[in-house]
Amino acid sequence: MKKILLVTLLSFVGIAAAQDGFKCGFLEANEYLFKEDPTAKQRFERLIQEANNQANNTSQLKTAAVTYTIPVVFHILHLGGSENISDAQINSAITILNRDFKKLNADTTSIIAQFKPLAADCEMEFRLATLDENGVCTNGITRHYTPNTNWSPSGGFYLYTWDRTKYLNIYVVKTMQSGAAGYTFLPGTASANSDAIVMLHNYVGNIGTSNSFSSRTLTHEVGHWFNLQHVWGSTNNPGVACGDDGVSDTPVTKGHSSCQLNSAVCASGIVENVQNYMEYAYCSRMFTQGQKTRMHNCIIAGTAGRDNLSSNANLIATGVINPNPNCAPKAEFNHSPVTCVGNNFSFTDLSYNATATSWLWSSPSAANTSTLQNGTLSFTASGIASVKLKVGNAFGEDSITKQVLIVLAGPNSGTLNITQGFETVFPDNNWIATIPQYGGGFITNTVTAATGTNCAWVNNFFDNPNGAVSIYSPMYDLQNIINVPQFSFKYAYAQKNASNNDALKVFASINCGNTWTQLFSKSGAQLSTTGTVITSAYLAPQPSEWVTEVLSLGSYVGNPTVAFKIEFTPFASGPGNNVFIDDINVSGIVSVKENNSILNGVEVFPNPTTGMLNFKLGMINDKNLRVQLLNSLGQILIDENLGQNLSFNIQNFPAGIYFMKLSSTEGSKMVKIIKE
Repeated sequence: MKKILLVTLLSFVGIAAAQDGFKCGFLEANEYLFKEDPTAKQRFERLIQEANNQANNTSQLKTAAVTYTIPVVFHILHLGGSENISDAQINSAITILNRDFKKLNADTTSIIAQFKPLAADCEMEFRLATLDENGVCTNGITRHYTPNTNWSPSGGFYLYTWDRTKYLNIYVVKTMQSGAAGYTFLPGTASANSDAIVMLHNYVGNIGTSNSFSSRTLTHEVGHWFNLQHVWGSTNNPGVACGDDGVSDTPVTKGHSSCQLNSAVCASGIVENVQNYMEYAYCSRMFTQGQKTRMHNCIIAGTAGRDNLSSNANLIATGVINPNPNCAPKAEFNHSPVTCVGNNFSFTDLSYNATATSWLWSSPSAANTSTLQNGTLSFTASGIASVKLKVGNAFGEDSITKQVLIVLAGPNSGTLNITQGFETVFPDNNWIATIPQYGGGFITNTVTAATGTNCAWVNNFFDNPNGAVSIYSPMYDLQNIINVPQFSFKYAYAQKNASNNDALKVFASINCGNTWTQLFSKSGAQLSTTGTVITSAYLAPQPSEWVTEVLSLGSYVGNPTVAFKIEFTPFASGPGNNVFIDDINVSGIVSVKENNSILNGVEVFPNPTTGMLNFKLGMINDKNLRVQLLNSLGQILIDENLGQNLSFNIQNFPAGIYFMKLSSTEGSKMVKIIKE
């Protein structure tokens, strides 16, 4: 069972969109830390007091102009999307850090007069490492394909942290549960693995997915990592109460989330340092001399090993001094998640660490290999395909294999009016389920099913899948449907708490999964079939707790390649209760080719009818004419030979539309029947 920890710290929400300043959950984060670790609060308060004392003790200040050089490693966590930012975007982030910490930013000219003399060159430089912990060549950027890119600040998510006494670790992720854009802990308060900065990808650097407005979020976080508080102290949000950050030259302030440069709220006539990097106003320009002292004291004091970072021995060990340019590439690639059998499918090379000069793409499910940088493979088998990329240059080779590509079965692989009830092997060559990543996904087991003994279900109560999981259908041919086809399924679900917002959706695709159109969506209380919140019990649905959904496919009539996806997305803030799926069916009535010369004279009357159907056979002499009565879902209600009986009574069937299929050795014919 996974433990999902709900932490929000140093979060910045909606800056670029709303331009209303930064928002932070620093206090809540530390309160969470204190709750998890009873010693953390005392440690936090002691470290804050020590830092405040050091700020007033000039004996610890360095006496010579020395630049502290900090080795940095970025860990990119991604699922192949825009969060897998480029090396160039990372390099732009390093450039901005060095600009801001060295006071080389051109906008220092706009610092207001009261604070311009206090703006500090912090004499700190940041460089990407060129050697990892094992002395292996690196470019200071690691990339990991993992759902952990949808970040939860639990200890289990800090899987890739390098030694914090040697590197400043920065994680780049896609989302955070709280909507945060970045966070870190003050030095010495968190565990060694958790002693890292975590950033949303679109707040890193000023190119690619980010922009200049968001680019200084990392400057703010690095300030925290070197023991700076917000200028108003360790309170929850700016503007709440006047506070002090323990730095003598940053005035007491409530904090600001807009750029009010002449604000003097806390002391009459004393203008506050709104342009400080540790503020939430969007006009950051500076650190003060006092903040520089506080950061240097953090390094000198050796809190959490910060003193070793810039040591000559460490700069050699991390490759910052005498960097090694002779690196082999690390294999990485991107792709769309779904294709179908027979398609030529393209992959995008994202290899890093060094420039690759050779590529080899292969898959056991493919008919070919490719040596192009962005390879193309054609798949011959449906299911989940594993794809391997091997890259190399003069200094070595590397390879990566991913088992994540869904290959849909080809056209007409789905059979109308046959229910997928999960009583046989699932998944198979036609029905496919995504592979769970670091957690649960759709499985089958002997549980309380809607019908039979098996159904597909997600063990969301104990094993939250940390991301969307899906069931993919075969491909259906709806070209010759003469009624409105339908997609139906049964499901059961319970909320684990009233705020739980697990979601279930159904999609259709007509282009091999390249794009999907949503047909159905329910979440939270709307999705629940039990009518109650089941907090402590593991849902095993009773017959009354199953619901049937029937979706019209009228807009897909005439299309020969329709595939479906049922997708379950767990609530981002933690495991909910279980969801169960059973009896998936695509139903419709296919027209039949008629032998007009023989069956043209066959008539069924009266039509409409209140109950009795009579047959006029015309020229056909076959008294063994086969008669099938189907409802609008394609289910067979009557199936027998006509024999000597030239009439049928359907009085007991409900009013509605039916179809009569007449078959003989001479041919076949479909007749639409209206029962009144």
